[in-house]
Amino acid sequence: MNVLIIGPHPPLKGGISDFNHQLYSHLEEFKNCYFISFDRSYPFFLRNKKKQISSQKKEFKNILKINPYNPFTWSKINRLIKEKKINSVITTYWTPITGLAYLLINKTITIDTKKIGLFHNVFPHENYLFSKMILKLYINSLDTLLTLSVHTSQQIKSFSKRESYSLFHPIDNLKIASKEESLKKLKLNKNNKYILFLGMIRKYKGLELLLNSFKNIIEFDNKIKLIIAGEFIENKKKYLNQIEKLSLKNHVIISKGFINKKDIKYYMGASEILVQPYINATQSGITALGISFEKIIVSTGEGGIKEIINNKNGYICNKDYKSISKNIIRALSSNNSKKLKKLSDLKKKFSWNNFCKELIDNIKT
Repeated sequence: MNVLIIGPHPPLKGGISDFNHQLYSHLEEFKNCYFISFDRSYPFFLRNKKKQISSQKKEFKNILKINPYNPFTWSKINRLIKEKKINSVITTYWTPITGLAYLLINKTITIDTKKIGLFHNVFPHENYLFSKMILKLYINSLDTLLTLSVHTSQQIKSFSKRESYSLFHPIDNLKIASKEESLKKLKLNKNNKYILFLGMIRKYKGLELLLNSFKNIIEFDNKIKLIIAGEFIENKKKYLNQIEKLSLKNHVIISKGFINKKDIKYYMGASEILVQPYINATQSGITALGISFEKIIVSTGEGGIKEIINNKNGYICNKDYKSISKNIIRALSSNNSKKLKKLSDLKKKFSWNNFCKELIDNIKT
């Protein structure tokens, strides 16, 4: 079997890009796998180039590039399918913007191949015109629908008769940096305790709720600091004003922007816990990262997150600042050895190796 993946790939920023890189790397061990990368995730008039493309432009071998919004670049797809005798084409769906490109690409593939849709999100975090229409047309262009959670499969079932197969968000086995090394690298005071909010800052991720909870947390322990590590996709000034209003300036550390993958281990290593106060979610690559680094997670458990994180291996809270602060304090003051053992077990169960086996089994059927 020869497999082609089409979608964003580093140096494009974001969780989908990182996921695709890992998928490509691990599938290569099982099958003849090829990749055609987008040169942008969104048209530049929607999100500027700097916000999409990492400044560290590492070159990857054997990866062709197309502009997903310029059909004149798509001729590479059919050529590669024919040359490499591709059996299955995987597109990774998360927004109707790229969904429209995937739909049209599937329609322009003239060689007989199985078309696989791998769904990260079904409904976008932002509202777009014609979202559902594009989604339905994209679904109809597929032979097989795969999701990363039962929650996402249920969302598809709510408006489509097509059957989808639920996999899981795979967890990498990454090298853990020591606290001492991490604090030194990030130039943080070793006398403080740090909690981490990681990832691109968008409204649905609930940073506003977390900041509102922080008064209670620093009353519990004045040496606790919040690290906000990620790029602001929405208005940063709104959060800076909230920090000022709540008198939290001395208790919040904001990174300079997008966190490169090689630096994530230091933010995880320096922090006591990872907090995900999400207002809504499907599943989360940040959750998978937290488990990979064996970091205790405090989460609202939205969407597919609750299929992995529960009170046996983490802390589940409500979507209000009192519940968030209460569970953060519990996480910081408890003996979490049993929960850490459960997280270690999850790393083995939800490994990339197991994910690729299930993915291939579903492609074959």
